[in-house]
Amino acid sequence: MRRKIFFLIILLLLAEGIFGAVFALSAKGAITTGKKAIGAAKLQDLDATKAYLRDTKRTLLRTQTILYVATPLRFIPLLGWYVADAQRGIGAAIDGVSAASTFVEAITPYADVLGLKGEGTFLGGTAQERLAKAVETLALVSPQIDVVGGDLAKAKDKVEKIASWRYPNFLPGKPGQKVDLAKQTITNLESIIVDTKPLLDVLPQIMGQDGEKKYLILFQNDKELRPTGGFITAYAVFRVEKGLIASEGSSDIYNLDNTLLKRVPAPDPIIKYLPNVPSLNLRDSNLSPDYLSSMKTFEDLYSATSDPKDIDGIITLDTQFVLSMMEVLGPIDAYGTSFTTEKVEACDCPQIIYELERFADQPVAYEKGSRKDIIGVLMQQLMDKAFNAPKSQWPNLLGKVIDSLRQKHLLLYFHNPESQQAVERINFAGRLYEYEGDFLHINETNFAGAKSNLYIQEKVKQQAKIGKDGNLEKKITIEYKYPRRMDNCSLERTGGLCLAGIYRDWIRVYVPKGSTLTKSSGTDIAMTATEDLGKIVFEGFFELRPEGATKIEIEYTVPIKVDKQYKLLIQKQPGVAGHTYEIDAFGKKQKAFPLETDKELIVKL
Repeated sequence: MRRKIFFLIILLLLAEGIFGAVFALSAKGAITTGKKAIGAAKLQDLDATKAYLRDTKRTLLRTQTILYVATPLRFIPLLGWYVADAQRGIGAAIDGVSAASTFVEAITPYADVLGLKGEGTFLGGTAQERLAKAVETLALVSPQIDVVGGDLAKAKDKVEKIASWRYPNFLPGKPGQKVDLAKQTITNLESIIVDTKPLLDVLPQIMGQDGEKKYLILFQNDKELRPTGGFITAYAVFRVEKGLIASEGSSDIYNLDNTLLKRVPAPDPIIKYLPNVPSLNLRDSNLSPDYLSSMKTFEDLYSATSDPKDIDGIITLDTQFVLSMMEVLGPIDAYGTSFTTEKVEACDCPQIIYELERFADQPVAYEKGSRKDIIGVLMQQLMDKAFNAPKSQWPNLLGKVIDSLRQKHLLLYFHNPESQQAVERINFAGRLYEYEGDFLHINETNFAGAKSNLYIQEKVKQQAKIGKDGNLEKKITIEYKYPRRMDNCSLERTGGLCLAGIYRDWIRVYVPKGSTLTKSSGTDIAMTATEDLGKIVFEGFFELRPEGATKIEIEYTVPIKVDKQYKLLIQKQPGVAGHTYEIDAFGKKQKAFPLETDKELIVKL
């Protein structure tokens, strides 16, 4: 929901930004009501937002009429540019407000379900029943979203015709920058609409509107990092029919591995870096950084277990997803234990993380035949608490879900081709993408290094320059710090958890095809270049002890000619919490940022 409200707010800000670029004609009234509409949207008050949008549009239309009278001035040299730009700006603002109004009208019937202020259509019954009723009508939203997209396309066409160079930034208010911002904003919004609509179209199918759907839920422990987000520790089966969700039980992944009816030889990385594991197990099957590839490997093995379920897809989640939901919902009770987000001194981590690690590492008080069900029970309790949460919490909950999908703490894979294409388009499917430009994806695999990723700090620095042959020359520096003292990880330990152990990292750096490794340092096993997923991969292996630090440096060339701009796509590994990135491209240093989701950088040269 946070994404939807953000979308609305941006639509309104777009209109407001365009106003500022139109020389403050007689649009002050529209600016005022536009700001009030933004304020109402932030308060999630749909009725007030609609009222202010109507007022804004009326004022804009009056301004447009005034500007129409000035049309003959468009034929005067120089002056004509600015008159035309003013008309285009006001026209684009009207289109933007129209898009926002249509969007508000589209979501109004779902106000109660979404936890918004406004008279929704699906009142009464339980929260899950209201959600189920809302799912039934989602198809009605699609035509309205098409209208929103059409209005945005018209606004984009008008704004693109405004040349920002005609408005030097030394002018008060920096109108040139505002024009550029308006162009970028409306392009991004249009992209969101185009990418999101297919997901809205298939959401009823995903939620079992046309018949029961069954999904395998995999719990990935991101504190023991693996290519798709973490070591697979447990699984659960959930069924969904007409929006109603229920658990069919869960178990420890080791229990599932023990039911394998065939043994597949372990692939080379496991043979090489994970000693004494001769076969490929379900728990180690997510070796590809491409989520779809890993899940297909998982399914191949899953079909060879003693009692595989007929599933429609696989959803993976990690501890950070659970934590984010609990930040809104509060403690979750299961097996007589209250799971909380409060910090535990023993691990310097949230209590639920500590308890889940105890579940994975050693017998606990609530095992007694039920330990295997803990993940399924926790997920069911989490959903029950969410569905019964006060209406005021629903926007935050939905926002947390959207954030988890964007940040890859929640990943989706569906058998239905249309559903899969929809989640791939909006980047909820953990795919590694083709990209016209420079590319970087750092993928790390904790091979039997305890739960080291709970404590390791990581910083990535990139330097890029043009080489003598005109190709791109790059240097990647990855700095690791491990400030935690080492735990007792011996087999004979009598108490405590093995969390901080020796970090054993199989590291892979994915770069554009055709790239050439020129120099590397810092790994125990020297970096080599291979090819995977249409990329060149620099891979190596190193160990890092607690209270230690290390640095890896990689130098390479990329067969890319850089002229007027440099484009770089950085794809984040699922499960990581946001490593710090510093980018120096051709002497232009970008502000350091945490990589919380995939990020595209465009540097004008």
